Amino acid sequence: MISKENSVRIISGKYKSRKITFPSQSEVRPTGNRIRESLFNWIQLEITNSRCLDLFAGSGALGIEALSRGAAIATFIESNREAAFYIKKNLKNLGAINSDLIIAEATSWLKCSKDIDPFDIVFLDPPFKANLMFDCFQLLESNNMIADNGSIYIETETEFKEEILPESWRLSHKNQAGKVFYYLYKKINKKG
Repeated sequence: MISKENSVRIISGKYKSRKITFPSQSEVRPTGNRIRESLFNWIQLEITNSRCLDLFAGSGALGIEALSRGAAIATFIESNREAAFYIKKNLKNLGAINSDLIIAEATSWLKCSKDIDPFDIVFLDPPFKANLMFDCFQLLESNNMIADNGSIYIETETEFKEEILPESWRLSHKNQAGKVFYYLYKKINKKG
């Protein structure tokens, strides 16, 4: 059964002002407009033609915003079937054919995805209190899933200790909106 719907609007790009819907569930927590605006200002020079990964996609707002602003492709990973149904419906309604939707638990998918081309931008926004950040950091790094000089967006409910991050990640930006902390890291090219 489909639950009641909520919606958010795309902020900018070819889908600007278009509404995307998502189920009214406590697990689906789209990134707010103010935070999305800051994030996409931070990555505006690298979004065009980028390969994006939206882990724990939820509403799909981050990946769809990236597509709207010129990303070449967005891959959405979402374990909740109802949320995935809405992402698929939104992508179809927008005509966003340059996307992949995979219904899977994110860390399981990361463990099995060793031979794929690295992503330029990764959106990492797991459910709060799920305690999945460290595993995701390690799997993204050990499976070489982030391109050199790629960006990693992280959203959390608390500040986290940077010592749990891979050595090749460097803080680029950070901010706080209400009770949400958000960060942008860059993966430093190992060759220089």
